[in-house]
Amino acid sequence: MSSHFPSDTFFQGVIDGLTDDLKIVDRDYRVVYVNQTAARKLFKDPEEILGRKCYEAFNHFDRPCPFCTTQKTFETGETLHTEFGYTDTEGDPYFFILTTYPLRDPEGNIPYVVEVTRDVTQEKRLEQEVVKSRTLKAIGQFAAELAHEVRNPLNAISFQMALLKKIKDTCPENACADQITEVLEIVNEEIARLTKITRDFLTFTRQESLTLAPTDLREEVSAAVEFLRGDLTAKGIRVTLEAGDSPAMAMVDRNRFRQVLVNLIKNAMDALPGGGTLTLTVTRDGGGNIALTVSDDGPGIPKSLAEKIFDPFFSGKPKGTGLGLSIVKNIVEAHGGTITLVPSARGAAFRITLPEERRSVP
Repeated sequence: MSSHFPSDTFFQGVIDGLTDDLKIVDRDYRVVYVNQTAARKLFKDPEEILGRKCYEAFNHFDRPCPFCTTQKTFETGETLHTEFGYTDTEGDPYFFILTTYPLRDPEGNIPYVVEVTRDVTQEKRLEQEVVKSRTLKAIGQFAAELAHEVRNPLNAISFQMALLKKIKDTCPENACADQITEVLEIVNEEIARLTKITRDFLTFTRQESLTLAPTDLREEVSAAVEFLRGDLTAKGIRVTLEAGDSPAMAMVDRNRFRQVLVNLIKNAMDALPGGGTLTLTVTRDGGGNIALTVSDDGPGIPKSLAEKIFDPFFSGKPKGTGLGLSIVKNIVEAHGGTITLVPSARGAAFRITLPEERRSVP
């Protein structure tokens, strides 16, 4: 069976059949080759484009395009990718990926660079639709969970108020003060719970706006512990702080980060109703991050629940809103950090990592 190497005409047909724009430019940005796909978008024949500056012919600019990496490819010999876009006169966005790669001569010099432009508008629009769909679905689920959580205290309040009316209708005046007081206390508790649910919900859904400043995390940990010192002492909880002697600097919003620490410490306190030990450590992980761990020696978190603890409205507490750890996670991630539940021989341990700020304390 004989075989024939494809001719230049064959390769020309392959290149012209590409759906991507392809052109080759020299060091002066002059077009030395352009395929039919790119030329058709200008309603021209390739011969009408050859010899012209690519940025003039294709984008009507008087200088190289700001998103173009051709010059850098000439300088470094690297294949580079960049994404850019524009909005047309009707407000519709379009997105493209530009790839530039070098063409070398036998001596290794780079006289030309190939530019391949791919239209990814449809992919981007589909991606945005998927994100929008998922977001709407998540909002729907979130709203359903919120409605469920709000309905419980409202039902309790409604029941107690009906009971209060019944007591009033059947009991002589001033003879049922104790019963009425008990009902009112329950109503007040449920109102407080409802207030907390709505407050936590608003905190969870708001977009984090942070005022960052270089902060020694050791000082923030100490301040959070002192803020809760009275409650810790009353519960018989011993606090161990392991923070080293040198500053552990990170860029944080002090108020928002204090909320993170207080929340984690309160969670540990709830896990130690009969007393115990709360340990807080601040270290460097060797990778340019500060690691802060809050751990207790309580009963710990079952493995079956470990993957759900950061989910909105998931709570292991009878009257918890299930938003505390979700809020903590949002705040930490807004700082460019991470929070995880780490394996522990006893109790629960939460580890926060934040990028280290190497500047001195202001």
